[in-house]
Amino acid sequence: MSSEASAGKTETTQGAASRVEDVLLGGTVFFKVQETVFEVNRRRLTNYSDIFADMFHLPQINDERNAIDMEGGSKENPIYLEGYEAADFAALIVVLYPSLEDMISGSYPLTKEEWVGVLNLSTRWQMKKTRDLAIAELSSLLLTPLEKVTLAQAHKVAIWLKEGVNEMVEQEETLKPDELEAYIGLRTALRLMWIRDQLSKSSSSLQITLGSLSCPNGHAVFKEPRTCHACSASILSDDEEAVYVAQGSSGTYTNSPNGIELQLSLHSLRCNHCTKCPFYVPPFAGTSTCPLCAASIPNTSFRLLTPAFPSSRLEKTRADLVEEMFQEQMASYESWDQ
Repeated sequence: MSSEASAGKTETTQGAASRVEDVLLGGTVFFKVQETVFEVNRRRLTNYSDIFADMFHLPQINDERNAIDMEGGSKENPIYLEGYEAADFAALIVVLYPSLEDMISGSYPLTKEEWVGVLNLSTRWQMKKTRDLAIAELSSLLLTPLEKVTLAQAHKVAIWLKEGVNEMVEQEETLKPDELEAYIGLRTALRLMWIRDQLSKSSSSLQITLGSLSCPNGHAVFKEPRTCHACSASILSDDEEAVYVAQGSSGTYTNSPNGIELQLSLHSLRCNHCTKCPFYVPPFAGTSTCPLCAASIPNTSFRLLTPAFPSSRLEKTRADLVEEMFQEQMASYESWDQ
């Protein structure tokens, strides 16, 4: 080639091509679940499950005849998986070995029941990534509160237990005690009923403190501890659990410079210890005197500047009660996922 012909041409030097790694799929293994035989590639199972990794951690048999004769080496000599459902295993195979259409769409053609099967096997066989996927897919299917609790108990899913119990507590229509026991077990049913009972006590009645009762000028009337007239229990002025306003009691709301006020009668107060009126108040008569300004207060017209705990407090109470009752159980589920 002349120097003129090569002057405008750039020469390139191609380096040695990098070696492509061997593609070893690990061989085929046969399983029998109930009456169904499954032929699958073992590599995906060992990659996603320590249980299967240990199962197949055996010396490789080079002799083809011996490999076929070993357990799992042929359809005639499969590995039997006792205590499992064929439908669950089939659903798991769909997730572990997706079709081209599944990979393109980014979704799997599985029903709720099939995803529960995937969750069951991935939990039992310690397949964390597959388990996380099953939990995410089922969560997107809008599980009922009862489904969340039952699935949480069966498969150790902390978030479902927390959500499900909170939602069941809020439900207006609830199952009968026998039905609750059948679905979620006696212990969980009793805890759920206890939480509802505690919330009904706090939300069905107006809960106040003795120190929040004031005169028309906004001064606290009861600053010192008192003794219940009916049961002699000690009532502290700032004890939020000591007294409450009986359900069905009437009061008058008014606007004032200090906010919304509620005028109520001492007759409507109840002691939390005995559920009776803690004051000796003659019916429809009597007055009290403000210790600060000496204002005379009709016993039927005390004022309350903060008439009820805000709804956020009731929500916190519900969450706190659920946490209190189920904290240990939720923690054990969370530790399983670590």
